[in-house]
Amino acid sequence: MGRMGGLIKQMPWLAALMLVGVLAISGLPPLNGFVSEWLLLQAFLLSPGLPNSYIDMLVPVAAAVIALAAALAAYVMVKFFGVIFLGQPREAKLEHAHDAGLWERAGMVWLALACVVLGLAPVFVVQQIDPVSQMLLGSHLGNAAAGWMMLTPMDTERASYSPVYFLLAVLAVMLVTAWLVHHYYHGRLRRGPAWDCGFPAQNARMQDTAEGFGQPIRRIFDPFFKIESVLPTAFDAQPKYHALSEDRLWYLLYLPMKRLVEKLSGWASVLQHGHIHLYLTYTFVTLIVLLIFV
Repeated sequence: MGRMGGLIKQMPWLAALMLVGVLAISGLPPLNGFVSEWLLLQAFLLSPGLPNSYIDMLVPVAAAVIALAAALAAYVMVKFFGVIFLGQPREAKLEHAHDAGLWERAGMVWLALACVVLGLAPVFVVQQIDPVSQMLLGSHLGNAAAGWMMLTPMDTERASYSPVYFLLAVLAVMLVTAWLVHHYYHGRLRRGPAWDCGFPAQNARMQDTAEGFGQPIRRIFDPFFKIESVLPTAFDAQPKYHALSEDRLWYLLYLPMKRLVEKLSGWASVLQHGHIHLYLTYTFVTLIVLLIFV
């Protein structure tokens, strides 16, 4: 990912469809990702009535973890789109990149439409899975009396969300803003070059990279990872950056288990010589043992 950049010019279809997915997984309304996060947070907000006091004490912690995960997801996905599709190409061969084909676009279009439809009409999906909730929990997932445009977990007085109304409000604000700018500032707009931050000869190396974007996250979770990094100095004629992140749990838990399984497999392979008379002997010994102890 660190070698890409500026692909929005060569791949506009892919960039537009990817943007829909990025906004959806970031949990921004009125797409489907926001609906799931909103319902999950509503479940935490409506949980103080639980009979178990210990669970009530864990609810704020769980809600904070969910909110942190949602914020990190939005941060990561927005930077992911920016590093790949915005800015300048980081390699010369990216200038010859081509957009997705017709069938490839079709495969992504219906996924993007699903994100939009599920975000604008989540009540229909809730109604389809509501019988399962009724059978397992004995309660409904929402208040069906509120209508298909209003997602209501309990009742409209406590909490409700209408993605259609939200979308109409956003469009209205955008149209009013555009009209005000065109009406009051028309003719007074000036076009000029973008601010270059004091570096007129900008190139792709001055852009944010995937490694630079991930470095703060790696520093935050440094105790959980084994990080090896090589950083250049200000005097390097050809600066190079290298970073390797490995999971500590792999060395503490999974690698010992892997070695144990390999050792047990090695012991078991001693019994496998590929000779039929040995396998018949194993079968005969097993039958004798079963006749003695069973």
